[in-house]
Parts: sequence; structure tokens; C-alpha cells
Amino acid sequence: MNALRRQIGFPLDQVELILAGSPEQVEEWELLCRNPAPFGAAIGVEAGGALYYALKNKGAQVATGEIIAFTDSDVYPAPTWIASIVSNIRAGADVSVGLSLFKDASGWTATSVARAMAVSCTFGYILGPSKNGRVELRGFMDHNLAIRADLFRNAQYQTEYGRIIASPLLFRRLKKAGAVIAFSPLQAVTHYFGWRYWLRNLHFRYGNEVYRLRRLDGDYPNQWIRWAGPLEPPLTMLWHMMLDVPRWFRFCRAKGISPFTAALSLPGFLIVSGSARFAEVLGMYATMAAPVQMERWAQSV
Repeated sequence: MNALRRQIGFPLDQVELILAGSPEQVEEWELLCRNPAPFGAAIGVEAGGALYYALKNKGAQVATGEIIAFTDSDVYPAPTWIASIVSNIRAGADVSVGLSLFKDASGWTATSVARAMAVSCTFGYILGPSKNGRVELRGFMDHNLAIRADLFRNAQYQTEYGRIIASPLLFRRLKKAGAVIAFSPLQAVTHYFGWRYWLRNLHFRYGNEVYRLRRLDGDYPNQWIRWAGPLEPPLTMLWHMMLDVPRWFRFCRAKGISPFTAALSLPGFLIVSGSARFAEVLGMYATMAAPVQMERWAQSV
């Protein structure tokens, strides 16, 4: 909330806060909803028992603005976050996507090169090669996403898979529909980070997601890997590590890290990449061995 109050470049009295959560959380937000200043309005949406994507859909249903911007409670938006979103949409974008970073150990800044390596492996996949001076996007992060309200209400997140998989499916639907998806590094956020959390809650879980997504989404690349049986996890690891290297340089370019620093840190980056992808291997094998238990666990973290 403090990060949103510190936004610059756009009048906050034109911002409507939608806070979706449990009945207990909505009760805690009651004072803010009665006195929303400096924001134009604040609305608490009771969504007890709803999973991640259902929460976002419920919040969007009551929003009245022309733009819906999504973030999460463990994320700290940069002061230019709202202004860059509005700028992208007003310039003709249907969807605005920003740069997601991992917070430093001492605060919500993002200066650590080691954590930049980690976030490149986790969130950097959204950055494709530049084309005509513009970043070609390969996806978006749900904690740092803005979309025209009318477009989102027609698309929405799929909730039949619980709290996973809906993001890439929505991205592909929007791309197929011809939506203009724009990127701005000023639309930056810093996300909570801990090394154990990163390996277990993110990449071990991503192993489950990748395994399931490959079977649910016919457009997911390299479908042949699913027929490799017990070799599917290590083949996926090698493929992802090969993709990680160019993504590291794209991420550094977007964050403003010099090419020299990016190249110098490449050996360390490969260690970080290998750690992330090995956690995914374990997650995939766990899914193959106990699919029901893994799905239940993935929904809970």
C-alpha cells in the first residue's frame, strides 16, 4: 500500500483500489475503504476460499476504471508503475507488461546481481528478442500486468486449473486475438525473495506446471519432449538452460546492467540457472510419481 501511495506522474484520485481477499482481510480494510485518500476509491471484495486467479477475476468484476492493473501483496511497485501503465495503454497498447525483479535482503530495492540472475531464470522468459527497437514479449507476470478493462472482461483467467497455468493460456489467447502487448521497464516491481522460497515454492512448483502445461496446451513448444518418458525432465532442463543464456542478456539490457557485467557474471549465472532447472526436474519427477499429491501441494503454496 505504501508503494501505491508513492506513485508519481499520475493523479491518485483517479485510481480505484480493489482489494480481494478473505472475510477477515476485508474487515481489516474497512477503514481504508471508508477513507481511501489519496486514492479516488477503495473497495474490499470478499472472496473467501478463492484461489489466485479466481481472486483476480473477482476483483476485476467490480472495477469501474478503463484499465485494470494487477499486482500482489508480496510485490512492491516502483513509483513510476501506474504512470507507465497509463502511458502504454494511451499509446495504443491493449496490455501493458513490466519488469519484475527480486528484492534485496535489506529492503524493497533490487541491486543484487545474484538476485538478478535468479529473477532472470524465473521471470525473464517473458522477454523475447527485440524487433524494430521493441521487445517481443513471450508472456507476462500476473503480479505486474495491466489490461484494458473491456478486453479482460471478455478474456479473464481460466480457473479450472486452480492457481496455476492460467497465465500462459491467457497470454496465448490474447496474442491469437491480435491484442497489442507492450513492455515498459518503468513498469517495474520488486517481488519477495528468499533462496529456499525461490527453489521450492517457485521452481520445484514450476516443474509441476511445465509438465501439466505441456499436456494441456497444444501450443506449448517442443511437444515431442513429452514422449521422452523418464528423459522428459532432464531434456527440459537442458532446453531451459540453453534458453536462459540469451534471456540473461535480454534481462540485463532491460534492467540497465552493462553487457560487460552480464558477460563477466555468466559463469555464476549458469550455476544459478542449473539450480533452478534442477529444482524443476525434481518437481517434474514428483508429478510423474504422485500427480494428485503434487497438484494438491502446488495449489497450496
